[in-house]
Amino acid sequence: MFGRGFIFAVFQIYHPDSILVYAKMIAPARIFISKKDTIRWKLALDVEGICTRVEYRELPTPKKMDSIIHDSTLCVIKGEKRFHIYAEIMDNNSGKSLRKIVQNELKNKKDLLVSSLMYEYTPKGVNLKLNIVALRKKKVSVSFGFKNQWERWRYFDKMDLELYGDTMIEFTIPKRFLSFGEITFAAEIDGIKRETQTLFNEFNIENDRDFKVLLSVLDFVYGKKTDILKKAKREDRLKYWEKFWNSIGGNKVKEIFFERLYTAMQLYPSNIRNRVSDRAMVYTKFGPPDEIIYEPYRLEGKPYEIWYYYRLGLRFIFVDFDGTGDYRLVPEGYLDIIR
Repeated sequence: MFGRGFIFAVFQIYHPDSILVYAKMIAPARIFISKKDTIRWKLALDVEGICTRVEYRELPTPKKMDSIIHDSTLCVIKGEKRFHIYAEIMDNNSGKSLRKIVQNELKNKKDLLVSSLMYEYTPKGVNLKLNIVALRKKKVSVSFGFKNQWERWRYFDKMDLELYGDTMIEFTIPKRFLSFGEITFAAEIDGIKRETQTLFNEFNIENDRDFKVLLSVLDFVYGKKTDILKKAKREDRLKYWEKFWNSIGGNKVKEIFFERLYTAMQLYPSNIRNRVSDRAMVYTKFGPPDEIIYEPYRLEGKPYEIWYYYRLGLRFIFVDFDGTGDYRLVPEGYLDIIR
């Protein structure tokens, strides 16, 4: 599960005689629309007036929509000091742009060329990579850090190095520190700062905050069956995690749960930190409703929605109490009050 968020990034990698501009995508298949059992996308990279790459791809729709798709393209620049970059990933089946990136060339010093901060997911965490070209022998201090959404920056101890020529520096941020949401990674060297941001859109059960949020959803869906997870110590969490899923049906049940959860969180996001919205909770447990009655604009009273599950004989009422779009689940009798 770890590391399967949607990544689309452009990296500028400096060498003594050239610059590589590299566009990279790592994405779960579920973000693409499937038509005729095929997913199609376009990867475009343009270094204005110097290099253009447009790649059209298609694949048979994977049986597992959590399957990971990798794609990339590259431009090599020589002798240019100023340039402008545009990159885009588009879903060709829907015509929807999934992400756009606009960049200028990186600012460097005359004797120190620092590339973009690159990263990759590993079983142990996120491995940060920083390529540095020192045009003369130079002593520098390098520090790496990160910031999860809603949290403050956290930096690790500085590394004091003596550099000359082309050097790759690597640093791994342990998995337990990373949590659901936007994550910004950073590196600082000799007054030059590089940052890169990604959306980590899967829960990391080794992170305490993520585990607590995920447990609230599992408790809503499976009730007392989650007691085995609530009692687990941190060091035993992975072992009891597998025991829990095996006790309720194994990997197939787990895949259905997470497919529904991530779909629900896209459709019904929460604007409150560390919380899955009530509508997303209900969607995760029961799937898409058979019918939704919308009342978003009312002269008197609060906006509300009614979800009907006719096949289950259920209905759910959600009210937007503060006008922010965060609809809260309310008891059945509340409908008579708000009408």
